[in-house]
Order: sequence, then structure tokens, then C-alpha cells
Amino acid sequence: MTGTGALVKLILRRDRIILPVWILLTVMLPIGVANSTSGLYPDSAAMQDFADQANGNPAQLATRGLIYAANVGGLTAWTVGASAMLIGGLISLLLVIRHTRVEEENGRRELLGSTVVGRHAPLAAALIVVFGANLVIGVLAALGLIGVGLPAAGSFVLGLSLAFGGIMFAGAAAITTQLSANAATCRVLTFAGGALFFVLRGVGEVGGPATSWLAWLSPFGWIRLTRAYAGDHWLVFGLMIALTAVLVAVGFVLESRRDVASGYFAEKLGPATGAMASPFALAWRLHRNALVGRSVGFLLLGLLLGFAAKGLDAQLDTPQFRAFAEQIGGSGVKLSEAFFAFMIYVLSQLITGVAIIAALRMRTEEVSGRADPLLTAPVSRVAWAGSHLLMAVVSPAIVLLALGIGGGLSTGDLGRVVLASVAYLPATWVLVGIAVAFFGLAPRIAVAVTWTALGLFLFVDLLAEFRVISNATFLSPYVPVPDVLVPSSDSGLGLVWLTALAVGLVAVGLVSWRRRDVG
Repeated sequence: MTGTGALVKLILRRDRIILPVWILLTVMLPIGVANSTSGLYPDSAAMQDFADQANGNPAQLATRGLIYAANVGGLTAWTVGASAMLIGGLISLLLVIRHTRVEEENGRRELLGSTVVGRHAPLAAALIVVFGANLVIGVLAALGLIGVGLPAAGSFVLGLSLAFGGIMFAGAAAITTQLSANAATCRVLTFAGGALFFVLRGVGEVGGPATSWLAWLSPFGWIRLTRAYAGDHWLVFGLMIALTAVLVAVGFVLESRRDVASGYFAEKLGPATGAMASPFALAWRLHRNALVGRSVGFLLLGLLLGFAAKGLDAQLDTPQFRAFAEQIGGSGVKLSEAFFAFMIYVLSQLITGVAIIAALRMRTEEVSGRADPLLTAPVSRVAWAGSHLLMAVVSPAIVLLALGIGGGLSTGDLGRVVLASVAYLPATWVLVGIAVAFFGLAPRIAVAVTWTALGLFLFVDLLAEFRVISNATFLSPYVPVPDVLVPSSDSGLGLVWLTALAVGLVAVGLVSWRRRDVG
């Protein structure tokens, strides 16, 4: 652990912009929701009515779980719980990977190793910073919630829940960064694990008493089971602390048994003979394994959700649920269609991460030095960047198509479900455009800016969904997407300007890439 303190200072200096912005936005989320909730409902009866409707809606149960208390605190905890864990967890795991596996991949870890720095110091320093940032978020969020008039105990339970959401993701990243020598693979492994536990909690919530035990097998379930402002179950934090301790311990053990810059998943060198016909062939070779894995995963997820949606119309055929479904999708909409439309909306945001990872592969190849020999050959910069850009554009299309096919096959409405899934493609392209634009204009901050932009869009969607802001059409690329599965008056014009915006951002990025230095 020698040198851990110095590395902590180095990480704080490198992330002196990212960390304050992340902490500030995450702290503002629960405080803003609590403030808006206070003025949103005229009385406690209106809150109870909303809670009854939400607790009977499968889509809300799958994504956010039960509302345990129909008061300002209970609704705040229900609104921000899962969303804040996703955002905080995403940033936490990216920061751990950035300061560990990316450093090894780029060769800077060996440079550090030649100084007085212990073997485990980089991982320890990254975890200390990320754990500390999450705890600061938890404490500040709790103090803010107390400041708007909520009970102190429940405020600290909710604040610590938000903190441990990020801490557990960081602990998981401590393990996945040991498994592969490739940072992109490490991100995919952590995303896949998070998605699995998210679905596990959702199935536990939707299935009622028969499957409620499944929520206890998922860290996403634990965040909800702390029951902030509804009994304040402090003992659940014991599970989070134990899991984090195990994840970190396993991470250090795995790290001590591998070589620097290597992983437990050996990378294949490929055949001794052969040739890449073009930059596009090389890009396909680099992206294909991850693309196939993600496509199969979302195909299975679509099948699972489709089967979960079947029968909802009969099981929940009550006036209350029919009224709630009509409130979401208009007159005549089925409850199962409203559920599936909402799930596709949420999953499209996860699939955006697939597109971002593919787009930012350009920066990874550039920083690692692997782009240099290619660019010294008769390969233009635009052709090289275009090869990765093509994969960034096609990858989300294939994954969204796989999700739609899986859901369509299990629901028996293949055409509409596929169309509803693919409709989110222009929204994912906007994030690809942001990644490419900053890759060309300001490559050093391209990764941080792109992921932060995704987090901000998720934040805006959450505020719009909770009616904190009335019109978010021009603030998030997901809002203008027409909902194919429910009756809508949207003409689909939003898809045109989303595509135009993405094309414009890509053009700016490619022009800037041609004019700047490599490295």
C-alpha cells in the first residue's frame, strides 16, 4: 500500500472537475424531488391515491419498486432510489476502471511501478476516492433533506442508501478490473452484472409475495429495503457493508495473483497468418465479440420481459389499473403495452452505454498507441475514425433490434415491439455524436464529458417524469421519441432532428480530428 496517499492526491487533482460536478448533481436530485413533492399534491389523500396507483403498476414496480410510505419522504425515496443508484453506480465504476485498468492498459501503471508505489496502491487509492465521494454525497444529501423539513433518521437512511449504491458498484469494479486486460471488457462485465441484479429485483417486485424474496438477492433490492421514512431498516446496511468488504477483498486477492497489464481472461493473439483487408475489417474484429454478447443478452432480456408482460391485462383488470394505463398511454391502451413501452424506454438508455463504449474506442486506441502504426500506413484519419464510428452507429441498432425481437417473439406482437425499440436509435446516436465531437475537439475530456452528458439526460428524464419540469423535449434526446406501443399524437418529427443533430456533431468531430495532433 506504499504510496496510496500520494496516488489519492493525484486522483483528486485529475478529477477536480468531475468529482464536484458529480457530487453536486447527485445531492441536488433528492433535494429537488423532495421540494417538488411537497407542492405537487394538495393533501395526504392525493399522495395515497398516487401510491396506490404506482404500487399496482407493473412498470413502476419493475423499475422502482413499492412505495412503502405515502408521504413526502416515502415518495422521494421511491423516486430517487433506483435511479440514483444507477447514476452513482455508473460513475463510480467508470472512475475505478479509469484509475486502475485504463492506467495499466496505457502503460502508465508500469511507470508508477518503477517508483516507490506498492502493488495494491492504485486500486486502494481509486477505491478510497470513490468511496469517499459517495459518502460525501450521502451526508450532504441527508443534510439537504433535513433542511427541507424531512425527518433526520429517514434522511440519513436515504442518503446512505444513495452512497452505498455507488460504493457497491465500485466494489464490483474492483473485481472486474482484474478479469480482463481490456478496459472496455471490464466495463461490459460490470454493466452486465448490474443489469442482471436490476432485473432480479424487478422480477421480485412485480411478482408480488411469491417472488418478493428475490429482491433480497439483489443490491438494487437492498437499496429499496432500507425503507427510508417507512420504518428505517438500518440493519440492511450490514448486507451492503459485508458485500462491499467481500468484493474489495476478492479484488485485492485477484490483483496479487496476476501480472501487471494482464487479466484472468486471456486475450487471443489470433492466427499466425492473415491480413486485415481494411480499417473496417479491423474495427469489426475489435468490436464483434462484445457486440455478439450484448445482442444475445438483450435478446434474452426481451424474451423475459415479454413473458412477464403476458397475462397482466387479465391479472390486473380493475378500473383503477385501466385508468392508470390510460393516463400513461391514452384511451384504449392495454396495461401490458404500457408496461412494455416503459421498459423499452428504460433499456434504451442502458443500450446507449453500448454506443458510447463503441464510440470512445477511438480514444482508447489513440491513447494506447495502437492507432499510430495504422495512421502511418496508407490509411486516412477519416477512414480510421469512420471504421469505429460505423460500429458505434450499428452496434446500438443491432442491440435494440435484438431487444425488440426478443420482446416481440414472447408477446406475439413482433412488428410493433421491434419498431418501438428501434425508434430510440436516433437518441443513442446523439450521445455517439457528443463522443465523436469531443474526441475531435477536446480528446482529453471526451470520456468524462460523454458519460456526464448521459447522466444529465437521465437526470432530466427523471425530473420530467416526476413533473419537476414540464417540457424536456429540448433537454433530453429520449423525450421526443414517439411511443409506438401506445396511442400517440407525435408525428415522429423529433427523430428527424435528433438524427440531424447527431450527424452535425459527428461532422464537427471528424473535421476537428483531421486538424489536431494524434496523442
